[in-house]
Amino acid sequence: MKAKKSVRVLVVDDERSIADFIDEVLTAQGYQVSSFSDSEEAYRIAGRQEFQLALIDINMPGINGVQLSKKIMECFPDTEIIIITGVPEENNLDPCLKMGLTHYLFKTFNESQLIYTVYAALHFQRLRNAYLSDSEKIRGCNLIGVSMSTRDVRQEVLSVGKTDLPVLIMGESGTGKEIIARDIHRNSARRSAKPFIPINCAVLGSLAESELFGHVSGAFTGASKTTAGYVGAADKGTLFLDEIGELLPEIQAKLLRFLDDGEYSKVGDTSIRHADVRIVAATNRDLEKMCDEGSFRTDLFYRLSGAIIKTTPLHERKADILPLIWHFLALFGTAKNITYDISADACSRLVEEDWPGNVRQLKQTLYKISQTSDTRKISLADVQRTLGGSGEKQSFKTYKDAKVEVLLDFDKEYLLKTLYLAKGSLKKALELSGMHKKNFYTKIKELGLSVKDFS
Repeated sequence: MKAKKSVRVLVVDDERSIADFIDEVLTAQGYQVSSFSDSEEAYRIAGRQEFQLALIDINMPGINGVQLSKKIMECFPDTEIIIITGVPEENNLDPCLKMGLTHYLFKTFNESQLIYTVYAALHFQRLRNAYLSDSEKIRGCNLIGVSMSTRDVRQEVLSVGKTDLPVLIMGESGTGKEIIARDIHRNSARRSAKPFIPINCAVLGSLAESELFGHVSGAFTGASKTTAGYVGAADKGTLFLDEIGELLPEIQAKLLRFLDDGEYSKVGDTSIRHADVRIVAATNRDLEKMCDEGSFRTDLFYRLSGAIIKTTPLHERKADILPLIWHFLALFGTAKNITYDISADACSRLVEEDWPGNVRQLKQTLYKISQTSDTRKISLADVQRTLGGSGEKQSFKTYKDAKVEVLLDFDKEYLLKTLYLAKGSLKKALELSGMHKKNFYTKIKELGLSVKDFS
């Protein structure tokens, strides 16, 4: 039952002899082990380096096992944690149970108990990851939501995924542009063992050409070895160029040439190379306006936009917020082997938020709420603690009240549009709406509107 060398294990126990014993046994099993008897030193490492598994003593001076476990779960929620304790009492373990930790080693333990507890924890981790992976395959598209705009985007993804066209995804930050790009790749003929390589063009800077197309050894100061570049690495796969609007003009020209015929040259090399790469680009900027201003090439814009997918801000698709809430809570709960619940008024408060950071902000907010909540049932107070506000106006409405409010909004929007199109003509307004004259007058009177205002 030897382990793969890629499995990294963190061991923290203030008793040096126990830490050394675990280190020796697991190293012999093939694990990559980092062991500490100083919990504060381990705390610093845990926030920077990811481990697949952590074995942590619960009672330690300075930073205890609960604090260290919370740190690991905040930074790397996929890490499986085994709690070590010599005092298996309810009061001692209760904080760990509330955090969703389910794997324990009770002192004193022998070599066999250690090996099989580690094996069981990693087996559970593999099962959880397989479940999440299968769920993604079943959906075909990872965009969560029930709004018409989300359904339209899902359909576009499935449709354009079957082609080999370049795709341009446009929309605000945090609206899921990389998720869409990955789904396009997943639904394409390139998905089978071919790479999907994401790049943020905003961070390439002056090294953009070298990063994209590679360079030969000695091409410039510091170029000690030849590199393939992202284009070469993505051969037969998909290259996702996020924030494409940040590319410098000279790099735009080179990218255009590559899009035209698949040919490119490495920095410092005159040889012409070829790569079969599908380009999916994304931006939160107005590229058409940039074309008019001369900061983005018009020919590159048209070459990138073989298909265009536009995302919608979260505040314009409120219907998606509840499905997203349940999706993220299920995701965080699965990682901790627990189930989160959330009250109706807490959901109502989250739905009413504007979310300028879109889905990314909602996800981060829910993660923070789930980590700081004292129970598995998230309340309005938990939400208010993170979002702020008194919550007095966020009481959950009855079906009847909510329906009346929605219908009023609909009536106002519809009748305003009708009066505007009819230009104040009652006859035209009745023709457009198909409403009876008496009903029409009653409605506009209720809403404080007048036909004359639109003439």
